[in-house]
Amino acid sequence: MRWGFLVPLLLSAACAVPDRPHDESPRPGVPVLVYHEIRPDGSQPGETAISLARFEEQMRYLAEHGYTTLSIGELVAFMQGEPLGARRPIVLTFDDGWKSVLEALPVLEKHGFQASFWIISHAGIGEPYLDWSDIGGIAANPNFEIGSHTATHPWDPVENLVTWADGSVPGKGLPEIRFELETSRQELERRLNRPIRYLAWPRGWYNDALIERAREAGYEATLTTDEGVNRQGDDVFRIKRLFVDGACDLGAFEQMLRDARYSVCQTSRRPTQGSSPYPYQEGNQ
Repeated sequence: MRWGFLVPLLLSAACAVPDRPHDESPRPGVPVLVYHEIRPDGSQPGETAISLARFEEQMRYLAEHGYTTLSIGELVAFMQGEPLGARRPIVLTFDDGWKSVLEALPVLEKHGFQASFWIISHAGIGEPYLDWSDIGGIAANPNFEIGSHTATHPWDPVENLVTWADGSVPGKGLPEIRFELETSRQELERRLNRPIRYLAWPRGWYNDALIERAREAGYEATLTTDEGVNRQGDDVFRIKRLFVDGACDLGAFEQMLRDARYSVCQTSRRPTQGSSPYPYQEGNQ
């Protein structure tokens, strides 16, 4: 989905989570990377698009530096106390179900990497998104998994799942939230004939009330865009992810992995380094 990331100042001031200090805990943590579109021609890299060549470079870097990919289920098990054998665990996620992620599959398969793909079950099927046959093919690969990204991906800064939950949008509330969460899971399960246990919040926006709705809808964990790594004992309904900016070079990618903070590299209309391109989050409230 194409959008600008300039959120009105009033909303940002009212709703954004205050800056959190960098977590320097010695406990090992697992980074989760989030990608969107893959551009084979390399055009217009940025917050939600990365060239195929740069993506290949990043995957090669991970392979050469001993990273081991985990499934979401393996990540959740680790966060709930199971030990990890991998020295450098990492999780790869692809949001929105863009058709272009098909370009990434041979790269992932080359390195034996696991990955998850987050599907908008009602508004994100067919060009420029994956169709159901594509999704079925991805799900058939044992290294790949499918998750819910809601039914229609409400993402507008004024009208989204958070504002629906807090009652600030007339005509939007619990029934609409239930539709987004429940019908998406049900449709994916019906199409793929397997359980759908995990949900990625649109633009990573969530609050405590939405997490309760996700539990009620049958999800076992949810993914945000809060930055940082995930450690044992952390809340599996607040899984942190690192947003991969396609305009960043390999050096910035390495820095992001070291610091577990966003790297922002495009020169125009950009937030400052280390800030999320999705600033409207209420997870700590």
